Amino acid sequence: MKALQALFNIRETYIGIFVTIAFQLIFFTIWMTAYDGINDRAENLTIGIISDDSSVGQEVINGLKESLPFATKDFTSIEQAEKDLNQRHINMIIHIPADFSAQIQAGAEANIIYSINQANASLAKTMMESVAKQATEEVNHSLYPLQQGEIIKTFSQQFSQLPLEQNTALKIQDTVATTIMSVKDQTVKSTIIKTNEVKGFAANFVPLMVIISSFVGAMVMIMQHQQAAEIVQHTVSKWSLFFARQLVNIAVAFILPLLTIGLMHLFSISSAENFFTIYFFQAFMFWAFLCLAQVFVIVFGNLGMVFNICALSLQLVTSGVLVPNAMLSDFYHRLASLLPATYGADGYYTIIFGGSSESLRNNSSSLAIIIAVTLVIASIAVALKKSKIEQNPSVPSLQQ
Repeated sequence: MKALQALFNIRETYIGIFVTIAFQLIFFTIWMTAYDGINDRAENLTIGIISDDSSVGQEVINGLKESLPFATKDFTSIEQAEKDLNQRHINMIIHIPADFSAQIQAGAEANIIYSINQANASLAKTMMESVAKQATEEVNHSLYPLQQGEIIKTFSQQFSQLPLEQNTALKIQDTVATTIMSVKDQTVKSTIIKTNEVKGFAANFVPLMVIISSFVGAMVMIMQHQQAAEIVQHTVSKWSLFFARQLVNIAVAFILPLLTIGLMHLFSISSAENFFTIYFFQAFMFWAFLCLAQVFVIVFGNLGMVFNICALSLQLVTSGVLVPNAMLSDFYHRLASLLPATYGADGYYTIIFGGSSESLRNNSSSLAIIIAVTLVIASIAVALKKSKIEQNPSVPSLQQ
């Protein structure tokens, strides 16, 4: 009992219990509210549509636009559509080839080509594959009567050319049998092209794993540095301490990528990007995480860890790794643009799966802006605080 009483006489015991409760409350609240109504916002996903066939193919496209529960974007060039798909501006391409009408009219099997970018949120990829199968079934259902009509038309032309002889009935019977047998209930087949696909199931989880490990590591590091800062704040000036912490942050941020890249090679996670591209992107991402975690503890002290717990949960649900940002509510969608995990995840999709290098540059620029803004806020907070060394001049230094 004395040990128990001694524990509860220490403030840190209550802080530990409080943090445990806070984790439960924060994670449940954020995750449940962020993902509530996800299916109702499926229309925020965009499918690119292009038809090289101006006859039956265009009719198919018009029908799909009315039936698909997603936003659609028309393209006149397959190259532009593939560029938008590669940059994750659209989630899938539905392409009607130029010979679509000719195949239908000839009674042959026509083809619809679906392209799905694998460098995307897991939910989006699953939904697009399901949509591709469903769309093909709907097209088959709608084109079956059309193909029947085309064949009946062909049969009528054949019938009009038949001579009026005794064997006419037999020829008509043979022609009708041949015509009916040529009609297929599966007029259209689908071809699904998975762009930016990588081998290995584990590779799909690299963006999520990197986000979690980097920010949780940043949280723990900043928490420990804050405790160390409280110990030495009476012996050094506030600005010396602040700049020293920034130097440590920068050093760790630019050393950690070596470990990250080494682990990726160890577990055979390949990338089309070169070493320096991955190195500097990971460094900027971790530096941004450190600056975000740091600004809360500098402004709010130990209470800032509660804000970091919120930041962790918010970044996991808004990063676009599990659920596309487009399917989140307006509040969480806007919030995602302010958090570094959004740009970190998007960048790692390009690193792991491939894509546009321009996307990496844009994400790096956004991370740099977050670093600059958080450092300015932290500097203002330090400037407004009174120096502990001035308030406690008689406190001996650690060397004494």
